[in-house]
Amino acid sequence: MSARTIGIIGGGPAGARTAETLAQGWGLRRAASGGHRVLVFEEKIGWEKPCGGGLSHKALERYPFLAETTGRGTLVRDAEFVAPAGEAMCFRLRSPLAIYSRATLNGLLLRRAEEAGAEIVSDRILGLRRENSGWKLAGRAGDYRVDFVVLAGGVRSRLRRLFVEDFSPRDFMLTFGYYVPAQSELLRVQFYEKFEGYAWAFPRPDHLSVGICGKVGEDRMAGLRERLHVFMQKFGYDSTQARVFSHLLPALCVESWGNLRLAGQGWALVGDSAGLVDPVTGEGIYYALRSGELLAEALLEELPELYPGRVWEEFGRALALGARLAGTFYYGEFLGSGVTTRMVDFGARSRKFREVVQDLLEGSQSYLGLTARLYLGLTRALLETGAGLLRETFQRPHTI
Repeated sequence: MSARTIGIIGGGPAGARTAETLAQGWGLRRAASGGHRVLVFEEKIGWEKPCGGGLSHKALERYPFLAETTGRGTLVRDAEFVAPAGEAMCFRLRSPLAIYSRATLNGLLLRRAEEAGAEIVSDRILGLRRENSGWKLAGRAGDYRVDFVVLAGGVRSRLRRLFVEDFSPRDFMLTFGYYVPAQSELLRVQFYEKFEGYAWAFPRPDHLSVGICGKVGEDRMAGLRERLHVFMQKFGYDSTQARVFSHLLPALCVESWGNLRLAGQGWALVGDSAGLVDPVTGEGIYYALRSGELLAEALLEELPELYPGRVWEEFGRALALGARLAGTFYYGEFLGSGVTTRMVDFGARSRKFREVVQDLLEGSQSYLGLTARLYLGLTRALLETGAGLLRETFQRPHTI
């Protein structure tokens, strides 16, 4: 195979993992590397992207180096889910989650890519065009020529529209939050009635990420801010000395999953740029890392056209199903109350049902299997909690 240069635009988890896997596969640290090059273009190396930074057990199992807590990430073992009316379910996680500052996580992944032989270029790519069989990239510091382009610059990258159509407003969640200078060992999530989104408090090594996300169209920024401030006041999170963040998170609707394009002649999209985020939980880091690996493996085989099919088979189909289930999860009803309310009710009383909730957090089961287990868990929870809960359910007034 002739020497190739891969240009990766964006140094987040997707771009860095693509680069590391390619560099390792081509042995760029060895003399006999065949003249291949992997260039990662990232202008803001080590910047704090607005993001919860949560890594599920599924991610830690595949990437065990991320579970190391040498002052970089926080392992969380205790969680609390809060229902719209205030009922809470507290539980100990079977397997801990890791929560990173994105500046720390991105820096770690870029260092691994560089140690494997990738070249980190501190520049911003402003435009690109086809040139012969490759691409000419126009950066602030100069021009670059590459054979294959990987766009990993996030869902809002202006370069994305040069390859595919922009996502519609329905394909996003709006987030708003604070980096609060405080410490806690508890992960907390607050749900709302008839609202596709949630508020969260994620502990990090030296602060808390406290925020809220809502599907675009659910509420305006002022409404999100008000919901979040009520959440913070209720649980004692002080925003006085906190830094503010806000961003858009991909949460593709069903139609967009059906029309998703991940690659074409000489180019591919990975991570958030491709819209590869769980529509129910908002988890995106695992899918960013894994999509980068799948693309790199296809490039190493010289079969990049296989990349979209591998994404679809491994997790794309499951995420598309998640888009169909998101409405039921946030708007559906069971026994006279919302699904999230019932999830907290039954989870607080039933060990079997808490196991289903753990599966949702861990990402350890597809949505197809999780849905089946959810209904089985509801049945078991009813048996465990007995007629007392049923009497309470039907006697208690509900607001719709």
